[in-house]
Amino acid sequence: MGKRKLLIITAMCALFSGIFAETVSDTVSLPDTTQLLLSYIENDSELKNLAIAAKKAQLSYDSTKIDKGFDITLASGNVTIKLTEDGSNISAKPSLKAKLPQASNLSAEVQTSVNSTQDDTKVSDTSVSLGVDIISTSNLSNKISLLKAERSVIEAERKLGKSVLSAEKDFYTQLKQLLNSINSIMSKQEQLYSDKIDFESVKVQGYSKTSSTYRKAELKVITNEHEIESSLHTLIHDCVVFYKKCGYDIQIDENTDLMSLVPSDIEAGTPLNILDFEKENYSSIESAKWTYKINSMERSTNKSYSLSASAGYTIDNSTTKSDTVDAGLSGTIGGLSLGAGVSMPVGGESNYPAITLSMSLTPNTFRKNSISKKQDALTEEQELLAIETAETEYETKVVETQQKLDSLLWEQKTIEQNLLMYEELEKDMASMYKQGFTSESEYLSAKTNLNSYILKKVMNQIELIMYNDDVVMNFIPNDLEVTQ
Repeated sequence: MGKRKLLIITAMCALFSGIFAETVSDTVSLPDTTQLLLSYIENDSELKNLAIAAKKAQLSYDSTKIDKGFDITLASGNVTIKLTEDGSNISAKPSLKAKLPQASNLSAEVQTSVNSTQDDTKVSDTSVSLGVDIISTSNLSNKISLLKAERSVIEAERKLGKSVLSAEKDFYTQLKQLLNSINSIMSKQEQLYSDKIDFESVKVQGYSKTSSTYRKAELKVITNEHEIESSLHTLIHDCVVFYKKCGYDIQIDENTDLMSLVPSDIEAGTPLNILDFEKENYSSIESAKWTYKINSMERSTNKSYSLSASAGYTIDNSTTKSDTVDAGLSGTIGGLSLGAGVSMPVGGESNYPAITLSMSLTPNTFRKNSISKKQDALTEEQELLAIETAETEYETKVVETQQKLDSLLWEQKTIEQNLLMYEELEKDMASMYKQGFTSESEYLSAKTNLNSYILKKVMNQIELIMYNDDVVMNFIPNDLEVTQ
């Protein structure tokens, strides 16, 4: 897995850096499988889009952190310029606001009124105030927003990582199809050699060329030759298209040695055991639990009550004609909103405070809150069911994967045994052919059988690679996540 992990990381780094393979003309030798796979991945337009999407998700997360961090606003307010016979009169209401959402929406505000004439400048209603939530879900809401933005980055990177594995699997699927075509041609060649032996036997037996026995034997040979020729044309087309997808232009023809198209550098590596992966990291389970967790946090923010407090100092309050110390409370209970404020004069002629009260009532809010609680309970039930379903899916996947691995390993063992047998047979037939004890068709038949099992061994290695990809894609690809 070490070599393949390095291969995947190399491909992802190339996607993030924008380095993509260029078309290469190669008419002499074919590139090795590793380079071919890298080029195939780097030329995948969907992966390029996913790499861009991952970068955009990271930028959105950075933007969210700014929004939920310290914020400051400077404002001039509406500036009014009034022209009169005595000159101009300028009035403005500048303000300065600062807010820290992560500290219970702690806020500070300074504002004033400025009125300037040609002869005098008057500043009034200058106030400094502080506000904070006493009972509020603002802290939790801010945390949820950050978690969702961070999750978007993680999911974009996971999607890219899994798509790289998916592209690798697709690459090997197409390569295996080519090898199947080669194997099919070899089977036809094996049949051709057999028919040629039968045809030679007919000739030796002295059948005339006009006899039905002779003509049938000859027709079998001719038909097999035509089928092989047709299959070769299809194979050449498929090979050229496949290598073009990988960024290479190749030239092959009917005389190309088929075994030269069979890769000899494929390493399947050690088959993965699905039980070596943590159950909690199974993608469906992790996703269902994340959804339940974040939605539970959001449901806890749906409170029907809140309370906020504010305090400040106003210089030259126009309401009391003096400086004032200000304090206020505001809160909600369901559809009922209440507010109370007091401005206590400091100095000046009056010692009577100015009191501000407010109230609003929305009866339907109480009714809707009751419905929302019922909806939340049903949603939570669905989310818990989704977790249970994912865990059942995992158990089924374990059984399926283990059965598939057993089949692949059994096939691998069988192929190895038959390959050894056909290697010995080919050596014996080659020696007998050189000594004249067997025909060329018989020797070619033995050689074709050997090449067929060499092909089967390579295809089995490819299937094991695809099996490993399937296993990894079922779990959170932590080792594939890209740190920006």
